[in-house]
Amino acid sequence: MIPIQALSTKEATLELLGQVVSERLGKEVKAIDAIGKDELSRTFSVKLHEGDMIVARVASPHMPSIIIESEVATMKYIADQTTLPVPNILSYELDPKHPLGPFILMGKVSQAPGVKLESIFDRLSQDTQDALVAQIARFMLEISHHHFSSIGSLQFLRTSLTPPSPPSPLAEPFQIEGSTVVGPLTHPSFYVDGRVSIPLDRGPFPSSRKYFEACAQRELDSSRALFTQGAPEAYQRELEDGQLLVERCVSLIHNIIPHCQTLDNGDAELAKFSLDLHELGLQRVFVNPDDPAQILSIVDWGSTTTRPLWCCARLPHWLSPSLLSDHHDTDQPKHRLSNVFRRTIMEAEGPESPYLRALDSDDVRHALDEVTEYDAFKDGFLVLPTLESILATLPGKEDLDGLKKLFDPKTFTGRAARISLMTHGSNALFLAMSPPASPIQEMPSAAKFQRPTRYSPQPST
Repeated sequence: MIPIQALSTKEATLELLGQVVSERLGKEVKAIDAIGKDELSRTFSVKLHEGDMIVARVASPHMPSIIIESEVATMKYIADQTTLPVPNILSYELDPKHPLGPFILMGKVSQAPGVKLESIFDRLSQDTQDALVAQIARFMLEISHHHFSSIGSLQFLRTSLTPPSPPSPLAEPFQIEGSTVVGPLTHPSFYVDGRVSIPLDRGPFPSSRKYFEACAQRELDSSRALFTQGAPEAYQRELEDGQLLVERCVSLIHNIIPHCQTLDNGDAELAKFSLDLHELGLQRVFVNPDDPAQILSIVDWGSTTTRPLWCCARLPHWLSPSLLSDHHDTDQPKHRLSNVFRRTIMEAEGPESPYLRALDSDDVRHALDEVTEYDAFKDGFLVLPTLESILATLPGKEDLDGLKKLFDPKTFTGRAARISLMTHGSNALFLAMSPPASPIQEMPSAAKFQRPTRYSPQPST
């Protein structure tokens, strides 16, 4: 912890945060600890003199207020409309002119000292693990029943040119006013690496087709925004080669989209938009240490998006068996738990459940969805062959040579395709880049293979 009195000039942000917390909550701040940072936001743990702990999330410099607004709006919607437990919002600010910038102050996981599920899951009994997976399945199923008109991220309904202001900071209880609607996407792939300053089409999008077209244009516009003036000749050649690679990737995406009819025109139930939780990780779930089967809170709602059910209804990655592990040994807990997940859905909705159909609908849509989250300029070595393989498997585009290439275990994309076939929609491109992981917990970050850039929110709370 960093005592406020000891802050140096370089730690002015922490000092300002302490002042803001004191003003907003009417309580003295004892210490502040920086606990997370990415290009979108910075996260701090704040200890009050009374002993209470809160979490503060502050937008990173140059990031628009919608990054924070969307997290507030999403948490408000979840708290008001569902049974999912989320942190209490104590105060927030959306005005980019505020000295601290846009921020949220949140209660730290209910009244109990919650513990991250990630840190204890593999030590829990099978019955407790099964109960937790069943509860998470029910939460994901519940969220899927809330439908939206388009693909995007939640924000507040605008009745004026300015975003809604929070009520008096000391009001009891704190109430967030305003309805939520779908607005522009807040996914990192549209903002990081300088993309925040590029006028990209961030939605909302009325269809999956429009969304993927925007992803392709995003990569093209971002690569064209890179400058070569005054750069060494070798760098200019490298940049030009990278831009040509991006153009090839974009051309393939535009070729794939019209031939992938199930993006929007397949099962109508699977095309409905809902909040996407399929990447919900164990590090976001806090449980009661005295009763680990009790989920206290689910955190880190920044960059949450609405997507079609075929995208949302997928097993969380930590439940998906890996082709790289022994099916009868290392992956046995995952197989058991994935069956618990499916059985929970079936018990709730029956064998004709749209959610179950979506779980079993793994196809080129998922591969396209996954690959378009990568940086086509930095990771063209991965994106281009994957897109070529996707195109080779489309109806009417079958190519035996392409299929052989797709499943060639000697190549990276071949391993990814085989893993995708076996895991039914887990993050196959990640698995293909990584050494075998433990049954449930991922390897410590220091031991992980360095993966290509795939944009996803970093857990920080």
